[in-house]
Amino acid sequence: MDFKKVTVGFFAAVMAMTSVCFADPETPVNCCAKTPGTTDVPATDPVPETTTTAQPQREDTETTTTTTAQTWETTTWGTTTSYSYVPDTPTSTPTVVKLVVSEVKDKKFTAKINIQCDHLISNASISVGYDDSLVEFEKCETNDKAGGMAVDNAFAGKFVYNYVNADGTDFDGDYATLHFKVADEKLTSTVLYLTVNSLDDENLNAISNQVENGIVKYQDAADVQQDDSDYIEIDVDYSKYPIAPEDIGLTDVDSVTVANGEVLIFEDGKFQTLSTGETKIDIVYKDGSVGHFKIVIKEPEAVKLESSEAEATSKAASPASEKKSGSSMGVIIGVVCVLCVALIAAEYLMIVKNKTVGDNKSANKDNDKDIHDTDESDDTNLSEPDENEEQEETDNTDDDTDTEE
Repeated sequence: MDFKKVTVGFFAAVMAMTSVCFADPETPVNCCAKTPGTTDVPATDPVPETTTTAQPQREDTETTTTTTAQTWETTTWGTTTSYSYVPDTPTSTPTVVKLVVSEVKDKKFTAKINIQCDHLISNASISVGYDDSLVEFEKCETNDKAGGMAVDNAFAGKFVYNYVNADGTDFDGDYATLHFKVADEKLTSTVLYLTVNSLDDENLNAISNQVENGIVKYQDAADVQQDDSDYIEIDVDYSKYPIAPEDIGLTDVDSVTVANGEVLIFEDGKFQTLSTGETKIDIVYKDGSVGHFKIVIKEPEAVKLESSEAEATSKAASPASEKKSGSSMGVIIGVVCVLCVALIAAEYLMIVKNKTVGDNKSANKDNDKDIHDTDESDDTNLSEPDENEEQEETDNTDDDTDTEE
């Protein structure tokens, strides 16, 4: 026996078996190929790697649906195995469950639970959430056309509607009508949140669904009188560029009402400052809630700093002018003071002069009077000697007479 040939043949057989174990299942393998030192085994006919078979097509006026299947075969040690794959195609669209909200009249409105589907519904549990500080639940009316049995319950801020029908129902429309009234006079709008807790078909299989909330619109934000305490103040720097609401801390903004359009406007989803000042704004968010803010538009700090620097530079550049101006003002004040002193002195001199003239006139008058009195005295003295003389003459005459006697 040739041990060398036997060893080579055994090694070749092991390699062939290894290739079969790790072969690609999509690739036909002829595992019985002739190998030196082994017995020939008839090979099978090769098969295609993939085969695409078109399923019958259904065409109508609306849509055309085509379903294809992929098939392949593998052969291992003379055994043929077939594989096939059929894509999964959705059989139906999601069931729409929504709230249909009416207009508010006399502070009252309704919200109807509406279901649209193409399945038999045997069980449904639906809840409605609301802000009980804004709206108040009053009552619920079920629709007999839906069949089955319905039970509802309401508590703080939530309403629950349960529906059961053992036979299933294909009713498409309003299952229940909820009655509400406005509880807050300042209400502009609010959201009624709809939640589908469960929705089952006649076999108690879950039905996929799509939910639509209800929005209650009571009045425009601009028509609501708000207290100043209701407004949150936001400081904004004046800018010639648009300002996004997110830049000042406002997110999910749906609409904005600006009270003073001379200082601020809201266009294309952004704010635009027109001048410094302040204004009130009312915001309606995407979830229906409302916010009130007071926007105070100020000069940017950079502009204030530049103005201060310019003023400081101007003052530093003209100290001589200020000094000269101060000196000129001092000279003017000095001149005015001198003029005032001169005027006062002139007035004083005039007063003194007038007084002196008066005194002189009075003195002259007194002198004239004294002179006049002196003249009269002299006249009197002159007249007295005459009398004496006459007396002397008389005496002398008497003496002469005596002598003659």
